[in-house]
Amino acid sequence: MTNYRVESSSGRAARKMRLALMGPAFIAAIGYIDPGNFATNIQAGASFGYQLLWVVVWANLMAMLIQILSAKLGIATGKNLAEQIRDHYPRPVVWFYWVQAEIIAMATDLAEFIGAAIGFKLILGVSVLQGAVLTGIATFLILMLQRRGQKPLEKVIGGLLLFVAAAYI
Repeated sequence: MTNYRVESSSGRAARKMRLALMGPAFIAAIGYIDPGNFATNIQAGASFGYQLLWVVVWANLMAMLIQILSAKLGIATGKNLAEQIRDHYPRPVVWFYWVQAEIIAMATDLAEFIGAAIGFKLILGVSVLQGAVLTGIATFLILMLQRRGQKPLEKVIGGLLLFVAAAYI
């Protein structure tokens, strides 16, 4: 396993290494920094004020716990959760977890896809179907970056996240 430890120094090389190691964090941040989340949060805040603040606190604490446990699992075993399930459970249980994960992934992808299509409709004045086609094209273009390695994809995702964050400032 490669050691990615960054020595604590203030040099340019150390800063560059730290920034390079932030790529996976930018990819994970997509789940938290997107227009759909902001719209939902703003609407809930406008409707309920601070009454649901406890939900935000607990949801974020649970998300942090899951992130920490996932990182520890990967560090300790060199495998992700899906690989651990495959290695330690019988085949029917593995299939159940796989189907469950696929359904959840499709549900979240569908919401994001429709949201992007509606966004294109609002911004460009095209139909939702045309917005869906534009969303599909944009998605495939971004996914094609993976052929060039992980770093170009991380840079594009990081740029898009900065763009979304800047839109709310």
